[in-house]
Amino acid sequence: MTCEVAVMNKYGVALAADSAATFGRGQKVYYAAEKLFCISQVPPVGVMISGSAELMDMPWEIIIKTYTQQRQAHPFERLEQYVEDFFRFVEQSEALFPPALQQTWSGEAVRRYWKETFLEPLATPAGAPRKRRRAGGAAQALHRILARETAAWRRLPMLELGAVYGDRVLAEYAPVLAALEKELFHPLGLKQDFADKFRAAVGAMYMHTWVHPGDGSGIVFAGMGEAEPFPGLQEFQVDSIAAGRLRAVRVGEARITREVTAIVAPFGVTEMVDIFYRGIQPELEESLYAIIGRNLAHHRPDAPGWPAGETARLVEQIRKAFTDGIVRKYQSPLIAAVEVLPRQGLATMAEALVNLTALKLRMSVETVETVGGAVHVALLSRGDGFVWVRRPNSAREAAEPGG
Repeated sequence: MTCEVAVMNKYGVALAADSAATFGRGQKVYYAAEKLFCISQVPPVGVMISGSAELMDMPWEIIIKTYTQQRQAHPFERLEQYVEDFFRFVEQSEALFPPALQQTWSGEAVRRYWKETFLEPLATPAGAPRKRRRAGGAAQALHRILARETAAWRRLPMLELGAVYGDRVLAEYAPVLAALEKELFHPLGLKQDFADKFRAAVGAMYMHTWVHPGDGSGIVFAGMGEAEPFPGLQEFQVDSIAAGRLRAVRVGEARITREVTAIVAPFGVTEMVDIFYRGIQPELEESLYAIIGRNLAHHRPDAPGWPAGETARLVEQIRKAFTDGIVRKYQSPLIAAVEVLPRQGLATMAEALVNLTALKLRMSVETVETVGGAVHVALLSRGDGFVWVRRPNSAREAAEPGG
């Protein structure tokens, strides 16, 4: 886990990231991770990493620093061009991600997911298949699971990798998929029609915006291109490289304009930043709406003339009124203050929000302290480019929580 914050106005953008990294299923935390990087000094562009610290067992730190060493110095006009150039480098770097690794990694990812999704629900605690109550019981259950999962993927947006990308994955990895079918499904006596549906499901899985739980990395690009007067950011969820293409999903973007003059954007662990920005924890807010809805539904349906759908309508009215109050009392004053902050003020605020999150986790007895360590802070502006405001300059400082 991590906490990262971007604070932007017309003068620039401040980026702040903690340095805690969790290993051993959350049992051990180290405070020396780098999560904030510079990929362009002028015009300024920075990158922040959250979630998994690696892409296919390759640390993001190595990937990003290799990119900056090899990237040509010519500037791009827009931030999205830096994103495209970086992703293109990742896709084409066979030294970091050779085709054999892509095939092995994809096969293992499919094997792990399908074993968890298909075989474990049909297994006893000892791992043996359950006795079928009737002939074909296991096969019928697997067909149902397969149909459910395939339908779920196809409801997701498609990746921008071309209409035939799924077929390309199936063609290039056909031997791997054949071995998986033999390993996972042949012992259950499944017929060829299931194998065909299995391969179609794998194609759908790779075509759509699906990321295996626990494997994805969050990556945020922030800054400005040479032709952009104000800063912006783009957020992606990255899964893996398969058949020579990087599976990356854009999950958010924001930009300062003449109309949008200030932005506070948290990533990773966002609870304390949300409370600071909205005045209430989002989960608590949703719980309040649920409680109100249940009470209205319990007390009012028998009232004479109570129309169908009236409870949902009232809850939505309450939600709107509450949200309007949050905007008026908390968000608007905060945005007005951020709008006029000088550049150093942006950096101070971003660092303070990360430290606030770290303090909250440090005081909690129920969670592992997954945010902490020295906070890395950078300030990106049109006039000064990418400038480090705070960066651990010694192993001791990086290793001390809250240092």
